Amino acid sequence: MAAKVDFSELQISQRIGRGGFGAVYRGWCRDQKIAVKRFYEAISKNIEREITQLSRVAHENIVKLFGMATYQDETYLLMEYVEGGSLHDFFYGTVRREYSVQEALRWALQCAEAVAYLHAMTPRPMLHRDIKPHNMLLTGIPGRLKICDFGTVTDMQSYMSNARGTAAYMAPEVILGKRYTDKCDVYSWAVMLWELMSRRPPFSHMENPNFIAVMLATGCGEHPDMDAVRSDCPQTIRELIRRCWCFKPEQRPSMQQAVKFLNELGVSSDDKDFVYILDQDTVAVVSVGRENHGSGWRRVVHISFWRKQYSAVRMSLPIAEREAVRVAKQAEREIIRAARDVGRETHRAAQDTGRETARAAQDVGRETVRAAQDVGRETARAAQDTGRETARAAEDVGRETARAAQDTGRETVRAAQDTGRETARAAQDVGRETARAAQDAERETRRALENAERETKRALENAEREAILAKEKIANEAKRLADKGRKVLKKFRKF
Repeated sequence: MAAKVDFSELQISQRIGRGGFGAVYRGWCRDQKIAVKRFYEAISKNIEREITQLSRVAHENIVKLFGMATYQDETYLLMEYVEGGSLHDFFYGTVRREYSVQEALRWALQCAEAVAYLHAMTPRPMLHRDIKPHNMLLTGIPGRLKICDFGTVTDMQSYMSNARGTAAYMAPEVILGKRYTDKCDVYSWAVMLWELMSRRPPFSHMENPNFIAVMLATGCGEHPDMDAVRSDCPQTIRELIRRCWCFKPEQRPSMQQAVKFLNELGVSSDDKDFVYILDQDTVAVVSVGRENHGSGWRRVVHISFWRKQYSAVRMSLPIAEREAVRVAKQAEREIIRAARDVGRETHRAAQDTGRETARAAQDVGRETVRAAQDVGRETARAAQDTGRETARAAEDVGRETARAAQDTGRETVRAAQDTGRETARAAQDVGRETARAAQDAERETRRALENAERETKRALENAEREAILAKEKIANEAKRLADKGRKVLKKFRKF
């Protein structure tokens, strides 16, 4: 198991990456720069798996595990810090320098050697199950590749049928839920090799390469577009990619066989190149290798100049076998001489820069004094002009104020006269209307009296008529009653 480290010994700074199981931060521990992986909560099995698997491995192309620490129920892994970032960032980041086929094959071989090492471990071989550029780190210029993220690693002896990894790099048998072996890593490595030769995301030729579409395509035996690989990719490498991503796992070579094949092509993963730092942005690299040029193998010296944010400049010099060492040493001497010349020129340029800076500072001082004087004169002139304009404006305001006062007085008198005339006219109108209203009221009163008189007379006449009728009616009734009384009296007398 990994060594336990007290959390108080850690110094954690900014985050530099994150994945499905945790985030990675830059940090320091015991005066050593490290990478610190903090796991998300509630994934204890994945934490245990990654610690267990990383503690077993020791390979130059796999990140080292230094120890682990815990704090408030959180687990932190202390790992080797790799300065260059991920291969994915190298492909698609903001600074995208060019690289040669030889570099791409060198990185592919370093990854293959690390995966072959995992497959051959004893007593329990291991599968990585998530080979992709995100999990490949580069050490810098010229760059050595290291595999990281062992959260998906498992023993090869386990029965494996659950889908683990990233869809674009998954083997068909993994996607289809079948039992899979170490050949699933070979498939993922082939997809990454294709990406090294094309610098494009897998399945980017599809109209909508989402998770489901990519899984369906892979499950049906489709692959990334081979026409997208760079034109200088050797045909042998194209054939190797096709062999390694065969639909049937048994038709794929093992990872050890892929390593052997690349070695036979003259690809080497050794970092025995001569590297000389010319300045903080430029590195010169001299390497000697073997290349197949159709007619046979020959020794070649590669001299590369790497500069940040620029494409690499590379010279290839074919040489005889016996001249290899001599040419390499001569190139080393020339580069050292060039570095010394660069140093002298840099020192001379620094001195010239110092003199020019001092002269520029004096010129700036003189110009600053002159500008200050000019500003003073212009400020005084502007102040005088402002005073004159202010006085002129005040006089104009006074004249306009007096004129406005006179106009206001005249308008006030005119308004008072108009008000008087309107008031008199209104009074006359009121008098006429009052007289007319009085006349109308008098006429209405006389008419009302006449109507009342007529109505009174009519009422009296009606009352007289009613009285006469009532008298006649009473008389008739009295006569009727008298007649009736006489008849009754006559009958009574008969008895």
